[in-house]
Amino acid sequence: MRRIVLSLFAVATLLLGISASAQVPTDPTKTGEVMSAPPGTLSTLALPSSAVTNTRVGSGDVLRVTVFGQPDLSAEVGVNDKGVLTLPLIGGVEVTGLTTSEISARVADALRKGQYLRNPEVSVEVVQLRSQMVSVLGEVSRPGRYPIPGHLSVLELLATAGGLTTQADQTVTLLRRKTDNSGTNSTESDVRIPILLGETKATERSPLDVELNSGDVVYVNKKKLFYIHGEVNRPGSYPMEQDMNVMRAISLGGGMTQRASQRRIYINREMPDKGVEEIKAKLTDPVMPGDVVYVNESLF
Repeated sequence: MRRIVLSLFAVATLLLGISASAQVPTDPTKTGEVMSAPPGTLSTLALPSSAVTNTRVGSGDVLRVTVFGQPDLSAEVGVNDKGVLTLPLIGGVEVTGLTTSEISARVADALRKGQYLRNPEVSVEVVQLRSQMVSVLGEVSRPGRYPIPGHLSVLELLATAGGLTTQADQTVTLLRRKTDNSGTNSTESDVRIPILLGETKATERSPLDVELNSGDVVYVNKKKLFYIHGEVNRPGSYPMEQDMNVMRAISLGGGMTQRASQRRIYINREMPDKGVEEIKAKLTDPVMPGDVVYVNESLF
């Protein structure tokens, strides 16, 4: 008799374990594994749940909707081009512009009103975020398109793209499409917002903290150079600085040699529609990107 009771207890324990495993959804976002997506959808690395908390959803996004205790009502589905999410029993739910918590509330309300469940508990997570995208181009380690997981600043985007290359300039350009009063994209040209790295006062909000919008493009310019040759100790190419002049250029080139003449300094500059022009220069004259500064030797 005791052996029969133990056998029944073992069977009951096994059944409970199977039931529990069927009702508790796994969460690949905690492990970072590659998830399977609906047919016709490209599989991508799952985004961490914490990174996409309460992000706004749009067409093309893939969501995981979990109704706790009801695996048959849970699904991983995409938002169609009309901004509608189609779920078992309740059908289509308009979700464009809603946050994940707002979608959870809307799905739970539909299940209640349809009398499918009395007190449904619903969670919504973003599996693939495609509607809110920004691009970073130019001198970064990993240029490309990146999702906006809730909030993303210029600095965070540059870090996500692997940081700047050694050829990066100190100027970053944010290209933002103009919008009209209704919030839709305008036909006017994009707005160019130059951002100079490391030039923000402590009392001001850094432009690198500016929150990015979907469709923004961040371009990291290539370092601008000038060249110095002739009677200097370290001839070669050097990165441009603000308010660069001939004196500063010679200083970066290691200073003049003993044979140099301050009166025989020339700048070779590319002029629009005129080609290269040779300009006799003084120490206080400005140096432009691409200039070739030549320090000639003294005649005596």
